[in-house]
Parts: sequence; structure tokens; C-alpha cells
Amino acid sequence: MKCLVSGAIALMTVAGCGSAPSAPEETASTASTIQGGVTDTTDDFAVGITIAFGGGEGAVCSGALIAPNLVATARHCADQLSSDQIDCASSTFGPAYLPSLYTVTNGSVLGQGTSYAVSKIVTPSGANQTGVCGNDIALLILSTNIPLAQYVEPVLNPPMTDHSMWATDVAAIGYGLDTPTDTAGTTAGTRRIRENIGLVCIPNDPSFVDCYSDPTAKQFIFPSEFESGDGTCEGDSGSSAYDQVQYNNGKWVSFGVLSRGGVSSDGQTCVGSIYSRFDSWAQLLVDTANEAAQMGGYTPPAWTTTAGLDAASPGSVAASGADGTVCAANGACLSQNCVSTDGTNFVCASACGTGNVCAAGSICEGGYCFPAGDAGAAPPTTTTKKSGCAIALAGDPTAPGPWRAAALGLATVGLAFGRRRRR
Repeated sequence: MKCLVSGAIALMTVAGCGSAPSAPEETASTASTIQGGVTDTTDDFAVGITIAFGGGEGAVCSGALIAPNLVATARHCADQLSSDQIDCASSTFGPAYLPSLYTVTNGSVLGQGTSYAVSKIVTPSGANQTGVCGNDIALLILSTNIPLAQYVEPVLNPPMTDHSMWATDVAAIGYGLDTPTDTAGTTAGTRRIRENIGLVCIPNDPSFVDCYSDPTAKQFIFPSEFESGDGTCEGDSGSSAYDQVQYNNGKWVSFGVLSRGGVSSDGQTCVGSIYSRFDSWAQLLVDTANEAAQMGGYTPPAWTTTAGLDAASPGSVAASGADGTVCAANGACLSQNCVSTDGTNFVCASACGTGNVCAAGSICEGGYCFPAGDAGAAPPTTTTKKSGCAIALAGDPTAPGPWRAAALGLATVGLAFGRRRRR
């Protein structure tokens, strides 16, 4: 089954955020709005992102301010995509869009309020980080600081799997549609929130038993991602999933950015929301936040010094286990994946697939890079099991329709969000 990148809204003839301006209607961009949510006029840490290609063409994504001049969003809102529909085995990122095309606003309605320019865009740059699934995160450094009393704190360390610290329900805030049946796009462009959405699957988290044990699930979600229940739709790409308990207490804490989602087989409901985990990209976040602070002339956020980086990200300094190293926990591995082919002998292993190629001497099996001598013995298992994935498996007659980009054409570029139409 192919997955829809759920979150970007295209303007005019652009099919989606991350598709080329000349792409056809069903482009591989994320587009989702908050389905079943309510208008949100107060949470000004949640922002709308407009990309203007010129000639009346453009696209819209959502994001979150994690520092005065730093926005976290989805990478498919910054880089073009190789395919209309998101297939974790083959979909990759292409050329990047220019920062000069972007404007960001924290107004509750797109096209209203102050607009801020983007000076730099940072995305994962590793040779094995070109695949869409598992690498869908981008950071926008703004040209001007946005003054707020409080900014969003990304969950880095302890990781989101520490449920003594973090909740398993989230609030979703974005600028997308509130139903996939809105082909005119009249419900998009307004910031909305939906609360108390349950998390469904966190790979390698014992609280979600068996949700990742089926090798087929590895075709749709990567270890550096997580899935929540229904709520986001077309136009919410890059929006954050906020810890519900922290939100209730007046603190804005986010687990990650929306990458993709799907639509039910009858086309009536947006289903599932797969996010890129912040705690899988701690080094990228800390490095970029320090750079943004220098550019913006302020002290780096506290989370850049308390992140730990000991077990938080593939690039963390203390997690030393390379692929093939014997391990007992995910935190010991650079890949954050301590897995086994026989359920007994565990080794560190990177996720693999098109765009994520195994190093020489290893082969890709069950979605992980195992030393050639260890692979093939049995289906891979993880150090912990997961449960409850709402990801539909191929051939399942009850599964939702193909997860694909749902581009929303708009009559104007990010200003007067009046009449909208689908190409």
C-alpha cells in the first residue's frame, strides 16, 4: 500500500507542498487539516507556511515555533518529491526549494497578520537520508524573530517512549481541511486544534505491544516515526503533535512533525497520522537551534543544553553502537534500533529501503540492515514489541484507500483564502 504525505496544501495549479510547480494534481506533498477540530485563535506558536512559486502558483504547510526564529516542519514542504504517492520503499526527496519563496505567519488565518521571511532551510543531509519515510523533517530559520512569551519545546531526552514523563495522547494544531470531502478547499486556511488524540504506534516502545512486530508494518512506518489516531487532513503537513497533559498545563511540548496520513476507502474520513519523531533528530535540532540563536541574537533555548543526546538521535555523541554491534537497548545504537533475527541475539541495525541503503557487508531484511551472516535466519524482532497500529496492511479488504497526497488548489496565493478548487 502506498502512503499519502498528509499536510501540504497546494495553491492554484501546484499539486502539493514539495511537488514541483509543474506537477500533476496528485503530487507527493503533505496536505492535512484538523478533522473534527475547533478554530484556534490563541496558540500563536503554531504557524502557517506559504511557498510562492510565482505565476500565481504556491503551496501551504504548517509548522511550530521551537525558538524565536526557528520553525519545525516537514521536509516535503522544503524539498520536491519523487512520486505522487508516498511509498516507503521508493519515494525519495529531490531538489530543495529556495528560502526566498517562503513566508511564515502565526496569525490564526492564513493571509492575515504579520508575515516573516525565511533565510535558511536545514534538512537531513546524509547520503542514506534521502528516503521520504523516516527523514521527513525540516527546520526553517527566519530572517526576523517572532516574539512570544513561550515557544514549543521538542521532546528529545528523555525520549517520547518514557511515559513516566510524557503522555500517550496528543493535541494536533494545523491549517488544513476538516474533511477530505471538501474538494473546494473552503475549510482550509484557518488554524484549528483537535485534542485528546491517542497515540497508536511507537516503534520499539513496550507500551504498544505488537504494533511493529509484523514485518509488513515496516513498509509503512519507520523506527524514527510514530503514528497517532485520526484527526489531521489535507493541509496539515509539518504540524506538531503536542503532549496533551503538558498542553493542559500551559506548556507547549511536541513529539514531532506530521509527515503523512491517509483517507478511508469510502473517501469520507481522514485516517491515521504518521509523524517524524523529534527524539530521532536531536543532534540536527540542537545544532540548528544554536545556529538560529546566533543569527537571531538570543540565548539558545534551554532544551539545547539539557537534550542529553545520549540516546536521542542517530547522530548523538554517546550512542556509539554501529550496525552489527551487540546491544541490549535501542539507546546503545547510533541507529536507535537494537533488533534481532532470532529473538535472542540482538545487534544494532539501521533501517533500510530505497533511499536508505545498507553498508557493504550488510543486507536489508525486514526493514533493517543486518550483517550478511546474520540475516535470513528468522523474521527480525525488536527489543520491545508494539501494539495497535492502525496502518492498513496490503491486501486487507478493510483497509483505507491508498495513502496519497491530496493536493488542494487555491484561487490565490496565501493571501485571500477565498474560493478554493481542486485541479
